[in-house]
Amino acid sequence: MKFWAVLFAVLGWAGSCFADSSNEALTWLARMSGSAQQLGYAGTFVYQTGKHSETSRIVHLNDATGEYERLEVLDGAPREIVRANGEVSFYLPNERTLITDRVVVQRFPAWGAIVPNNLKDYYRVSLGGLDRVAGLDAQIVRLEPRDEFRFGHVFWVDPASGLMLKSRMTDKSGELIEQFAFSEVKIGGAIDQDRLRSRYARDTRGWRVIDACGEPVRAEDSDWIVQKNLPGFKQISMVRRPLKRKDAKALHMVFSDGLATLSVFIEPLAGRTEPPQPGSSAAGSTQIYKRIVGNDFLVTALGEVPAAALKRIADGVELRNR
Repeated sequence: MKFWAVLFAVLGWAGSCFADSSNEALTWLARMSGSAQQLGYAGTFVYQTGKHSETSRIVHLNDATGEYERLEVLDGAPREIVRANGEVSFYLPNERTLITDRVVVQRFPAWGAIVPNNLKDYYRVSLGGLDRVAGLDAQIVRLEPRDEFRFGHVFWVDPASGLMLKSRMTDKSGELIEQFAFSEVKIGGAIDQDRLRSRYARDTRGWRVIDACGEPVRAEDSDWIVQKNLPGFKQISMVRRPLKRKDAKALHMVFSDGLATLSVFIEPLAGRTEPPQPGSSAAGSTQIYKRIVGNDFLVTALGEVPAAALKRIADGVELRNR
């Protein structure tokens, strides 16, 4: 009896510590989520997936007039992304093209629209140890998926400000899928407004301007429904976007569990110059799944989620019976 009493006492203590660790980790996630939007910061970070890596420079400001951000890719063809209060502009100078859109979800050092308490049913959340990133101390927070529809995540968070300094996405074996990490960053202090403006915005005469914002669509007005929703994923956006083909439009739905995000596009096959290739594929860290519905429409699901998640949601897309 003494042995069992000791064993239960140990297990009970361990369970209590795990719960405390989980709750404390959720608190870190909540702080991290808010800091990325509220703080001013500037730095350089490296993105890595497979053998590909890319360096970017970012400047972010939140003041009385709103939230602003400029991201410049430093490798390969020049690209800039400027965000102002939810409106985003993509500058592609080599193509003399400007694409305008609205922000639905954000990436590093923000990540989705994290609502920590909504994640507990789908991720095991825990605190790791302390580390250093870009010369700063960092608290590690781990999220391990509870099902086959999500990848794992590890975040490194600055204890002083709450800003995410590094993020890593892993598969079920713990292998790296992609990683973002600051190589240098300055948090707080004055930020010159000129650093938030694209160098190409001064003269875009002769550029092609593409409005990719699309038209918002209410779920009840759509001809399409998703029969097999993913556990924990909610639809956060539905718009009708123009395609390159004249007068053709695609319905674009975005789903998120507050951390992972995926998109579903539904487009007519009429007018395509090449037949689509149904099935699974990948482009870097982004998984892709395509299926044809009724010989008339192509459904494409894509996102940084396991292939099982994309197949489940795409296979559930059907025309609504009216």
